[in-house]
Amino acid sequence: MAPVTHIMYFKTSSSYLQDPARLISELATKSPADKIEGGYLGFETEDPSNAFWVFEWTSKSAHDTYHQTDTFKAAQSASRQVFASRPTHTLTEFSNTSQIFSAPVTEFVTFTLKEGVSMDKLQPLVTQLEVKLPGTPKFYGSSWAPVVDKPNVVHGVLGWESVQAHWDAVSSGPLKEIIDEVKKVADLWLVHAVLTRYNV
Repeated sequence: MAPVTHIMYFKTSSSYLQDPARLISELATKSPADKIEGGYLGFETEDPSNAFWVFEWTSKSAHDTYHQTDTFKAAQSASRQVFASRPTHTLTEFSNTSQIFSAPVTEFVTFTLKEGVSMDKLQPLVTQLEVKLPGTPKFYGSSWAPVVDKPNVVHGVLGWESVQAHWDAVSSGPLKEIIDEVKKVADLWLVHAVLTRYNV
C-alpha cells in the first residue's frame, strides 16, 4: 500500500509555545514508531500561533489501525494540552517529501474546485506547475496529490529557501500565468511554515 502523509494544522496553546520540545517528546513515546516513517513540526510564518504536525505513515491502513488503539487514545489525551483550536486533519499520498519538509521553508497549498468545475480542468494546470517548477531559483521540490476523502481538493507541498523566494518565483512569468488560470477554476489557500524533523 502507498505511504500516506497526515497533516495536522491547529492554533497552539500557550504551554506548547513555551516548551514545544517537551510536549513533543511526551507524545512521541505514545506513537507507533514502526508505522511512522517521519515526523515534522513547525510554526506558520504568517501567524506563528498556528502550527503544523506532519506524520508520514507507511500506509493509510497503518494510520487507521493505530487510531483504534488505546495508545492513540492516550496520545490524544496528552495532545489536548497542545491545541487551542480543533485541528484540521488532511491525508494525502505525497511522494518524495523529505527534501520539501526539510527545506528552510515549506509552502502548504490547497486548490479546492469551484462549484460546478470538474477535476479535468484543474489537473492539467497542476501538471504544468510540476513541469515548470524544477529549475526555479531557491526551490527544493514539490509534491501534489488529491486529498483523501475530498476528491475536489488537490494539496501541494513545496520547499523553498525562504518565503520571499516563493513570492519572487510566482510574481511574474510562466508560474504566475499558470496560477492565474488555477484561480479561475479553484479557490486557493496557502501558508508557509518552518518545520523541524523529529524522531518518533
